[in-house]
Amino acid sequence: MRRETLVALLSGAGEAYEACRAALGAGAGFDIATGLVPASQLAATYGVRKKITRDAGIPTLGFAEAVEHLRDAGDQALRLGGVRVDSPPYYFQLFLSADASSVVACIGVDQQHQVRNRAE
Repeated sequence: MRRETLVALLSGAGEAYEACRAALGAGAGFDIATGLVPASQLAATYGVRKKITRDAGIPTLGFAEAVEHLRDAGDQALRLGGVRVDSPPYYFQLFLSADASSVVACIGVDQQHQVRNRAE
């Protein structure tokens, strides 16, 4: 997928979409997986991850909304993608339709805790 295409697909409302779109525009690295996963499975997994990150005090963008969108997608097959920002370290988890023609959900997770853990 071309960077410009992904930027255009991130037209959804919300902080996570806006921040991810800006990161891609600034040259952040990205990848789109080829495998597919049912949205219901992702909703269960990311519902747990939402609680873990919240309990750990890790800043996130769009987590609750993304889990809700994943639940709403039912058993629809989704493709995962990711956008990595080096400075400050941030990771955006993307959930795209099976044909990668739309972004179903976007989560942003601050990676400062990862940097601190590696330094210790």
